[in-house]
Amino acid sequence: MMGGARGAVRDAPGLAKSLLFLLALTLLAACAASPALPSPPVLVCDTPVATPKPATLSEGWRFRTDPQDVGLADGWYEAGHDDAGWQALTPGRPWEFDGIDYDGVAWYRLRTTLPDWSQVYAGFGGVDDAATLWVNGAAVGSWGAAESLPIFVELTAHADPGSEVVLAFRIKDEGIYGGLKQPVVLGPDVVSVMDGAQFTVWQAHAHPDWPLPSWSRGAPLAWTMTGALSGDDEALMSSGGAIAPWSTAPTVILWLYDPATGALHTPTQDALTFSLVAETLPIPRFTWALEGATARGVLFHDATDDAVRFHVTVTNEGAAARDLSLFVAVQPSAINTQSRLIRSAAVQDAAWLWINAAPFLAAAAPADAAGVGTRAEVMRAAISGAAPDAPTVCDPVGNGAAVLRYDLSLGAGAARDLDFAFPSRPGDPFPPAGVNVLDRLAQTQALWTQETQRASLTVPDTLVSAGVPASVGYLLLALDADGPHPGPLAHDAVWVRDAAYIGLALLQMGHADVVGAYIPEILAAQEADGRIPPIQGPLAPWDDDEWDAQGQILFLAMAYYRFTGDGEALLEWYPALRAAARFLVELRAAESAPAGPAAGLLPPSKSVEDIGPPDWRHYWDNFWAVAGLESAAYVAGVLGEGPDAVWMQDEADALRDAIVASIEAVMGPDPAYIPSAVENLEGPSMARGTVPALWPYEVFSPDDPLLQRAFDYYHQNWIAPYEGGFLHREAQFWPYGGLELAHAYLRLGRGDVLHQIL
Repeated sequence: MMGGARGAVRDAPGLAKSLLFLLALTLLAACAASPALPSPPVLVCDTPVATPKPATLSEGWRFRTDPQDVGLADGWYEAGHDDAGWQALTPGRPWEFDGIDYDGVAWYRLRTTLPDWSQVYAGFGGVDDAATLWVNGAAVGSWGAAESLPIFVELTAHADPGSEVVLAFRIKDEGIYGGLKQPVVLGPDVVSVMDGAQFTVWQAHAHPDWPLPSWSRGAPLAWTMTGALSGDDEALMSSGGAIAPWSTAPTVILWLYDPATGALHTPTQDALTFSLVAETLPIPRFTWALEGATARGVLFHDATDDAVRFHVTVTNEGAAARDLSLFVAVQPSAINTQSRLIRSAAVQDAAWLWINAAPFLAAAAPADAAGVGTRAEVMRAAISGAAPDAPTVCDPVGNGAAVLRYDLSLGAGAARDLDFAFPSRPGDPFPPAGVNVLDRLAQTQALWTQETQRASLTVPDTLVSAGVPASVGYLLLALDADGPHPGPLAHDAVWVRDAAYIGLALLQMGHADVVGAYIPEILAAQEADGRIPPIQGPLAPWDDDEWDAQGQILFLAMAYYRFTGDGEALLEWYPALRAAARFLVELRAAESAPAGPAAGLLPPSKSVEDIGPPDWRHYWDNFWAVAGLESAAYVAGVLGEGPDAVWMQDEADALRDAIVASIEAVMGPDPAYIPSAVENLEGPSMARGTVPALWPYEVFSPDDPLLQRAFDYYHQNWIAPYEGGFLHREAQFWPYGGLELAHAYLRLGRGDVLHQIL
């Protein structure tokens, strides 16, 4: 039949000519509807003047605890004090992360030579809970943990450039974590010793009238993402109404100017609501209510043009006509508060905006005024309701900005729609802006509805029912070509751990196809000895030893088969799965069964970097190894590999026995709880660290008395006192860990704790 169809077309040249003619008309009509893209602007940027680069002070620090608080009386701050017997410890994270289990007073000292600059500043922060600094024996300042401004000191006010100085910090830790949790940085000016968030906070303090984000003045910050199915980047929206068309883009934010009052308004937390389209789809939107006017914005990925679209509606809610100006401002900051440098910006025809010489924003309608400048120039102009006149700006520091101003004359109840299009990734060309955006939004909603409702959950609580498809949508957003990326910023890589959790959820929600596609991507990175790299992809932040990845990929492959019955895939993957299981066996054997509580366990690793240092033997690793070995034994049995199934199960049983023996060795007979590591018997890390004993694979039976006692202990200490919040590291309430624990309590039959957490 297909051959006949091809023959019919080949034998009808008149029809072919007609089709070509219609195609030509269609293309001409499209060209007429969409204006030609502008030529890139010519930027004449002066060569940046070479300036000294900031330097982190990371070598030579000495540290000593002061439990009797004698350091002041004994002159530990003096330049000549002998600190040779102190231990080496560099500031930059809580001292507990370096194995110092201590609350109270402690000191950091450093002898260093200042750079030979005209001015030298030292910047630091993360003071926990209070700090005093001496320079060459002279006190120069004291700060507390509640300090809202960036902390910096001009060292050249106390010593000559190029001279040797002694810095002495006295820290007072009131509990939980302590120390200088941010590195000490030297720079030639104030800005160079701050990160992007600190710089914005500093500007907000210096210029209270500038329209800076509300978080810079102490308001909370949250943000979410949207994007394409299997896209390689995500667009972001903050709870303050700012957006970024891709994860590394500068932010775009709306300001409203009222010429009647001369006031410039920015979104604030109390005036802005933040939600999802249809309450169930990963398409974020906001509503900003302001003195009789409302601005609404929705951000979504348009698959037709591979574009990110921002649809804005401004409505006059009052009974009388009014004039307003809407500013669409592009700022050199990120959604997560850090910097996104803008070294050049250019605007053309009040509708096309380039940032850093690349297409950035295309407006469907030209603005009434548009311009670029430094951030300060744009801020100063906007305060008076104006936009800078300059069409281009070059700022070597990276503090450029841009703004489009729309003058709105709105009758009572009238509204104005404005649409903006962005490339979906840096470096792509401008997408078409003059399209029916509401139609495209409807198409996007239909696509996400289809993909998020392959399976559904119906329960009396509609918030939960709505949260299920929304969560599935976010899991699908996290999928890149090489597998799930748990986050678009710091976690834009494939964590095998998250791939297992995300994969299990996607299997349960009808998306086995995507899980079956990324398992071989993870296995393809396997090394010759069978090791599975725990974090994969070009943006992986490190490649340290994390032994949980072995068990997690084995578990996920087993779960995939149990959901799909796809024996062909299992057979194809089996050599890699067998090698991953063998790696665990050899890893355990390489420890040579050391005597004591570590006997038979896996070696130390960084597998749970948020609950302890890499030189601890985490029980977390060992729980996952048992889960992986038993999963591998199941797979071997399915494939008829009986001898393999035997040694895999034997190894799982032996490791399970070693875990129990180790816990009893460090805790004594009949232990009250399971600690997080052989080397650490205290703190809330043990609660999260024990979850893989029960979920997602039951390494131990939920009826095991030790498991029952342990999770009772965790609840009493780190959940019940906080009404269901899980108190984790640095005194943070951590929903991620709390939801992990909720799974464990479900399996223990503790519905009371499960609901308390939820």
